[in-house]
Amino acid sequence: MQYYGRSGVSASPAIERDDPAASSVRVAEDDSILVSALVKGDPRAPSILFDRYGAHVQRVLARMLGYAEPERADLLHDVFVRALERIGELKNPRALKHWLTGITVFTTQEWIRRRRRVGPPREPAGADRHQATAIEPEAREAVRAFYDVMSRFDPDERAAFILRFVEGMTLGEVAEACEVSLSTARRRISRADDRFRALMPQYPALIERLRRT
Repeated sequence: MQYYGRSGVSASPAIERDDPAASSVRVAEDDSILVSALVKGDPRAPSILFDRYGAHVQRVLARMLGYAEPERADLLHDVFVRALERIGELKNPRALKHWLTGITVFTTQEWIRRRRRVGPPREPAGADRHQATAIEPEAREAVRAFYDVMSRFDPDERAAFILRFVEGMTLGEVAEACEVSLSTARRRISRADDRFRALMPQYPALIERLRRT
């Protein structure tokens, strides 16, 4: 796997299986060891970080923005650049995945706000186009409806809703990812849920899809 972002920095894994120097950052996929290696500046560690959590970050970005958003690749790059710059701030290395989720949420919220300032956000109407041949038209319409609903949420509520109801995070995990208190996370989730239920009658395809799940 290889990815080049806007800076041209490669995030491809460069560690060979027989490289003994890699053992300190690959033992049992221990996040604590990986974080230690990142803090110490091990040149192999960034590649392992991307290899281990790149798919997770991509999924969160896609859930929040839709698969059709062309800037997802740049945002993926931005998330990992920020993570590498701020790795020394991570107090609990075993929370690395949730910490990365938080950076992903922050980066996405920032992008949504910036897009709204310069013009209407790009509709992710073709969010499922990359897999259009694999799912029925009703499912594609439901996906389009879902992201149309999400485009009407403010960034904070959108993040809370998707992390709680799509990613399946607990209240505590949502609060941690969004860097807010439990009560604030609860309020955002509640408001987003109320808004979602209020908007759903406008989207019959979404209602029908949810009934089937």
